[in-house]
Amino acid sequence: MRASTPHKLDDRVFSLACNLFGYGTTQEKKDIEKTIAIENKVLQLEGRIIAIYPAIIEEAFATTMDNYRKYIASYNFKTQAENELIQKHNTTVAEFCRQNPLTAVQTAFRKVFLSSKKNLKPRAYNEAVNEFCESYGLIVEKKKIQSVKYATEIVFQNLLHLYNSQLMKRNEKFIKAGITAKRPIQEFKINSFLVTQLKRKEINSIDICSKTVRNHRQRLEEAGVFVEYHFAGQNKPVEVHINPEILTVLDMKTSKLKNTENKTFRVEYWNLLPDNNESTGTLLNEYQKNENVENISQSKRSSGQALTPSYLFFTGTPNSKQDISNQGAGAKIGKTNNSLSEKLQELIIHPQELAVNLASGEYYNYKPIDIRYLYKEAFSGTLTNDEFRELAIQDFFKSISKIYRFSTPFAGSWKKAITLYYQNKWIAFTGNSFNKSVLVDEIQQMRWRIEWARKWFAKHQFPPLFPFDYFDMTRKTSKEVGFEYTKTKWNEHLQAVAKYDALKKKQECNAVRRKETINHAKKCETALNRFFKNKVTYTQLYDYVEKNLPKEYIEKLPDLILKKSLQDNEKTIAINCNDAVKYSLFEF
Repeated sequence: MRASTPHKLDDRVFSLACNLFGYGTTQEKKDIEKTIAIENKVLQLEGRIIAIYPAIIEEAFATTMDNYRKYIASYNFKTQAENELIQKHNTTVAEFCRQNPLTAVQTAFRKVFLSSKKNLKPRAYNEAVNEFCESYGLIVEKKKIQSVKYATEIVFQNLLHLYNSQLMKRNEKFIKAGITAKRPIQEFKINSFLVTQLKRKEINSIDICSKTVRNHRQRLEEAGVFVEYHFAGQNKPVEVHINPEILTVLDMKTSKLKNTENKTFRVEYWNLLPDNNESTGTLLNEYQKNENVENISQSKRSSGQALTPSYLFFTGTPNSKQDISNQGAGAKIGKTNNSLSEKLQELIIHPQELAVNLASGEYYNYKPIDIRYLYKEAFSGTLTNDEFRELAIQDFFKSISKIYRFSTPFAGSWKKAITLYYQNKWIAFTGNSFNKSVLVDEIQQMRWRIEWARKWFAKHQFPPLFPFDYFDMTRKTSKEVGFEYTKTKWNEHLQAVAKYDALKKKQECNAVRRKETINHAKKCETALNRFFKNKVTYTQLYDYVEKNLPKEYIEKLPDLILKKSLQDNEKTIAINCNDAVKYSLFEF
């Protein structure tokens, strides 16, 4: 057999394996260590900000923007000086090429260089130009370095809002888990599309496209504002870190500002906020208005947390220190109406409670959630995909429970059916829940299938199987009497709808065609009447029919004129005959 390459194991994994299997520090352990390549991983944490619950809000945001402006001003000054040197180099290259015509070898090498290095960034390209010119002469010009424009600052501000949302989402998870260990600040995942969808008070923050966002991001990378760039594929966001010289965060655990040098500044007003375990409605709504990118769960926090949950959603700026001091720890905050997302989240109950309620028949007259609210939540709500999926599953079971009005399934059977759907329904192959915008369409399909099943059982007076058997996803035929068979009826319904739509479209086209035919006939008749009344000439009649009526009318025009003439003659003869009858022969 061919010897295989030794696997690389982490030293901690190896030590754990040795302790479990009893190798200890024996000679057998040393012999095994020689045959295994142990890779020591050292985390590079130099220059990284260390915090417990980092956030970019209030003074942290303002300080970061001040650092950004100072950094960009310095960068643009250096870039201007660098461009002056580049211009001198390009002038020298132009003068050299004018005085010394290029040889065939120089021309060939110059062409190869330009084609192979054209995709490099300006500074890397200019370094390659220096190396090339040292070998083959001054025959290649350098690229000009782009400075950072004022519009990039606006994009950077919105990127900071997006980054803060990501930090808040992770903070929420750690707060729920009670984790208070210090750790390096996480990487920034830039999704250009999400930047374009940032909204404030239902209005887009910046009206630009994803391509423009990527261009500004690349400019910030060139300037050194974004460092440690990592590309993980076109279907995943780009990961970067903000330059530690620029970024300043607020550690919400210690209420201190932190930067790369670990300098801390006390935030005086932070500790004056109410310290309780209930989310402040006003602050929560304010956060929802300012940020509409990340689906941050807003469920009630469990008691006993070391950090008040209202910190997590605080983005408001106090009007003055006097206003703050007047609030105090026991200040009363006005109650606000719950948002749509909160009301929908309150409808989600524990699966066991749902099973008990289903068994007791509490949902026989259940009215499903208005689909308009679900659409609104899917496209502008704050529920996560998992929460929205759980809401949809529970709404489904409540709606279909009416088919068991005349039977008594046990709570255990309902619980097994609910668990089956929780584990298999509306889950992608990656293990993640369906996107809310996709799931809301699935909900409409399920409601149609529920109504079909209800009518079928009412018509045949046939008792349904117990829930776990009835909702078994392998029962797909009509003889197995399972809910999955309704999907076949749904597909037949879609085909019937498509057939009806095609027939309706055909009827509409026929109606339009009939109206056009009648309209053309009226136009032709009007033109002929004008011709016989000597209002238009034959040439004018011919031109009008040729330009305004279908081709067949110009071909039939002589026959139409003859027919119209005969009709007029018949009318004239009839009128003359009627006039002759008025007189008696004895009068002549």
